[in-house]
Amino acid sequence: RVMDSLPVGYWVGESNNGKKGISTMSWENKFIVYEELAVIIPIKENDLNDAGFDIWGYVKPRVAEAFAKKFDQAVFVGVDKPSNYRADLLTSVVQAGAKVTATSSLYNDISDAMGYVEESGFEPTGILGGLDLKAKFRKMVDGNSLPITGTEVNELAKAYVDNGAWDKTIASAIVGDFSQAVYSIRSDVSFKILTEAIIQDPSTGNQIINLAQQDAVALRATMRIGWEIPNAINAAGGTNAFPFAVIVPSGQPTTQNVTFTVTDASDSDPIEGAKVVFGGMKGKTNSSGQVVFKAQAGEYKYTIDAEGYSKANGSVTVAAAAVSKSVALNF
Repeated sequence: RVMDSLPVGYWVGESNNGKKGISTMSWENKFIVYEELAVIIPIKENDLNDAGFDIWGYVKPRVAEAFAKKFDQAVFVGVDKPSNYRADLLTSVVQAGAKVTATSSLYNDISDAMGYVEESGFEPTGILGGLDLKAKFRKMVDGNSLPITGTEVNELAKAYVDNGAWDKTIASAIVGDFSQAVYSIRSDVSFKILTEAIIQDPSTGNQIINLAQQDAVALRATMRIGWEIPNAINAAGGTNAFPFAVIVPSGQPTTQNVTFTVTDASDSDPIEGAKVVFGGMKGKTNSSGQVVFKAQAGEYKYTIDAEGYSKANGSVTVAAAAVSKSVALNF
């Protein structure tokens, strides 16, 4: 559970007849959705017997690395993301408007990205990027060509994605408060040897191998893992506060504003506080019944839920212009 609204304090004075003001707090449930990673690796028994080393001992660590890469791709940049996962980190940052286009000064770019995070009421704790980021840091020098040291930018904790999951063509680095990105392993990597099974192509259903008939065995690996961004409300951040910012290369695809206007179907009055989930991104409508997202070209599904109303579902297509979507909810 994360805080959804903060209490407000009031001065006690003659204007309110000495009565103390009233305020409330609220919390929102956020859930980690678990998805399963799995793979089956068949091998002939003769190959196992003839090998001069422990084949499975070499295979198992590589499987774990493959699972880690798949998870990182889904979380960081949305590659092959399960549909039930929340929007990936890069998409979420773009939606929040915290995007810095890379310049010739990495120092200034990081500083500007930190500014977005700080304006949201969070303290930047680290910077994440691919291995190419290491060379950029080594070239980060001052006007006298000396390494820049002893600054907030230089002292940020640095993490480099070295498993091939990072795509430097769409993001140079992500800066933020990484305590706000949490993951949970529901079931760690587990292995099972299969000896009497038929292995099928998951796409076509065609048989690939019959283990018993073809003197083979297979290693099956599974794992269940999920993640979330709590992003609890804080005193310094606004309604669109987000604990991360991204530095992107120049020439990136443009994003368009997607504005939802949610009203009451019976009287057309705006509905404040309606929860809108758009392409995995989440927001709440303001007093005018509106919430704005940012998205690149594509088709996105949405759901809208407000207390006392029936849930609405649909899709929105984003092209080369801003999109306005009006949705009227029924009781």
